[in-house]
Amino acid sequence: MRSILLLTAALALVAWFVIRQLPSGDADAAPVVATSQQVQSISIAGGPSLPVAAMRAAMSTKVGSMVDDSKLEEDRVTLEASLAARGYLSARVAAPVVTFGGGGAYVVFDVERGPLYHLRSVELHGAGWSDAGVVTLAAGDEAIGDRLSRARQAAEETLARHGKQALVELVVHPDPTTAMVDVELITRP
Repeated sequence: MRSILLLTAALALVAWFVIRQLPSGDADAAPVVATSQQVQSISIAGGPSLPVAAMRAAMSTKVGSMVDDSKLEEDRVTLEASLAARGYLSARVAAPVVTFGGGGAYVVFDVERGPLYHLRSVELHGAGWSDAGVVTLAAGDEAIGDRLSRARQAAEETLARHGKQALVELVVHPDPTTAMVDVELITRP
């Protein structure tokens, strides 16, 4: 019985000594982030003439963010739309390849840009075009989305200044076999 009492006293003394050695004060606990899911780099592969900086800026996934499959799919669609807006209407961006290793995730988007489309024809349909001013689109121009939208908007604004309250609809008919686009501008009351 005496040995049990001595053993208990020795254990209490060791416990007291260990507790005294622990640091005192408040502990600050930072969340531990598994870096293996953190994006370390994003590559856009497809040739030297790609507008890589503009494409990266349009993406929601950034270096340092966590890998999110749904955001990566949205980014893929965004990259295709970005190229289409620049006139590459048949551009295709493959599903991203994500490789894990070296403390993080490495994302690669493979881009097949395709040809730059040009305007084959520009047709005006509907009433009021004699008051719409000059349409700044012509056959042979590059089929750049922003330029097409600005031409539509300019025609609509000119019609409004002439008292014609009409909407101008832009309809684009791409022909992938020739990389040409037929454009229709249609006035709607």
